[in-house]
Amino acid sequence: MSPSNFSYTARQLQIEDLVQLAELEQATQLDPWSEAQVLAIAPLLDSGEYLGTVLSHGSEIVAYILARVFLDECEILSVGVAPSEQGKGLGKQVLRAFLAHLPEFMTQVHLEVRVSNLSAQRLYAGAGFIEVGRRKGYYAVLTADGQSGREDALLMSKFLKTT
Repeated sequence: MSPSNFSYTARQLQIEDLVQLAELEQATQLDPWSEAQVLAIAPLLDSGEYLGTVLSHGSEIVAYILARVFLDECEILSVGVAPSEQGKGLGKQVLRAFLAHLPEFMTQVHLEVRVSNLSAQRLYAGAGFIEVGRRKGYYAVLTADGQSGREDALLMSKFLKTT
């Protein structure tokens, strides 16, 4: 039975979630982090340098957000929703939970998103993120004829409060 038939629980990312997060990263990203890269953040979760939110049904993680903390700001590094669960509003649900559980001292959240990823741009804009810049050629892509190319990233930020 698919988890889509059940309710989901949002909670803080824990070290024991990293293996599942690495698997989901591989299934959802065009240029995913390796399992070793994901597992290497374990001590950074403990220290508070990284944080995240997962959406799960029971022990199965179906969506996640991973972010890096720097002083009173954080940068979302990766967002993923299991392919079988996409289009059901889980990205919005995990993003809301992530933002709702940020530490109180946090003033800004930043992220990059592919210029071609219009659904993610709408998701972030709907959550109050605004476009603040562009990184030319940030993402690697394969063109329609199989050639390697580059794609721009939009820089988006959400300002939580002023300092």
